[in-house]
Amino acid sequence: MELNVISSASPYYSQVLELRNRILRLPLGLNLSDEDLRDEENQFTVVMTRDEKVLACIMLKIIDKDTIKLRQMAVDDSVQGAGVGAMVLSYAENFCILNNYFSIELHARKSAIGFYLKSGYSIEGTEFEEVGIPHVKMNKNLRRANEINE
Repeated sequence: MELNVISSASPYYSQVLELRNRILRLPLGLNLSDEDLRDEENQFTVVMTRDEKVLACIMLKIIDKDTIKLRQMAVDDSVQGAGVGAMVLSYAENFCILNNYFSIELHARKSAIGFYLKSGYSIEGTEFEEVGIPHVKMNKNLRRANEINE
């Protein structure tokens, strides 16, 4: 398996869209919308591939000079539960550190809160609804996490 950061011009990007739609939207009776895709050419996409197939992805949206928002993490059904999500998240965090983004925020589906808590994220605020399901805002200070690991 390979991890890379791609742009929306990458040949893998169409597979990213298909994976996100299949894992994140179709189960809710939705499709990726123009709103979901707006400004993606200015975002980074972390992908895990095997044999030219995208198995997992996560979007990285620049919020400001210090902050990245993680969006739309999706892992193919065939590799869910195998640690792929944790690998993609770790790669994304390392990419952020290498590019001087030390604060990460995200909106976690209620079902994914435990995953992000295990990865060192904190809940901020109260539960809210997004795409028709419960979410919470979470964040992580990578500078602090990086100092602890040194």
